[in-house]
Amino acid sequence: MRKFSIISILLVGFLISCKTPAKKQTVIKEEKKETTTVSNAADKSQLAFLESIEDGRKLPSSSKWKPEQYEEFNDQSFAAYAPSKERIDFANIDYPLLNAALFFETSKERRKLGLKPFRYSALCEQAAFGHAQDMVNLNFYSHTSKVSGKETLKERLELVGIINPISGENIINSFAIDYKPGTPVYTPEQNEGKFFSYQKKGTPIPNHTYLSLAESLLESWMNSPPNRRTILNPDFSYMGGGMYYYQDSRFQNIDKVKAVQVFSSRP
Repeated sequence: MRKFSIISILLVGFLISCKTPAKKQTVIKEEKKETTTVSNAADKSQLAFLESIEDGRKLPSSSKWKPEQYEEFNDQSFAAYAPSKERIDFANIDYPLLNAALFFETSKERRKLGLKPFRYSALCEQAAFGHAQDMVNLNFYSHTSKVSGKETLKERLELVGIINPISGENIINSFAIDYKPGTPVYTPEQNEGKFFSYQKKGTPIPNHTYLSLAESLLESWMNSPPNRRTILNPDFSYMGGGMYYYQDSRFQNIDKVKAVQVFSSRP
């Protein structure tokens, strides 16, 4: 049976930096179709619906990660935190723990290169998580939101209470299973509707752990010059991250996440 490559069908790790958009993109036209914004001439019923979308400022509760733990851990000790190594249950995702993994992995990249690690910002996390939610719920992928009053990063930061900071944002659309990009796979359709695998009816490709998902996203961001510059920008002292899970109906409902990093000179 013929194998398929996910890369040949999906956009994988298409990255954007809000400060310096990537210029060398081969899928710009396709992405523009996903990033249409609501204009002043939008149908009123549609606009009312968009305005009713929850802004994401209230994070789900967590039994494994509390805000005060950002003071107890750093990017080195978090890697030894047992819950971070658990496989993600997509039916019951601990989003605060997932966001913490993204924060510490991002901060680690700064420390590795001799910069001060980020300080955690709950408000940046709220803005990041809300934008990730909106990108999934409204099926777009852009720094420009479809939600009225949240179109720009500036507006999203003002919404959570950060006024006039120096700020930046990275976004990514990536796999939630531990897939090696570019590797041919057998699809659920070929595996009797059950899972993706590298061998027919072989071992299913596992879900990422909380930590490994964050690591894979950081690897992609750091390999993109515009995103790397944003992460390493010394003007940013505070950071918060957010991810939101979905199944991509364009390719056999493969498990994916849209993730956001928000950076600020203010907490």
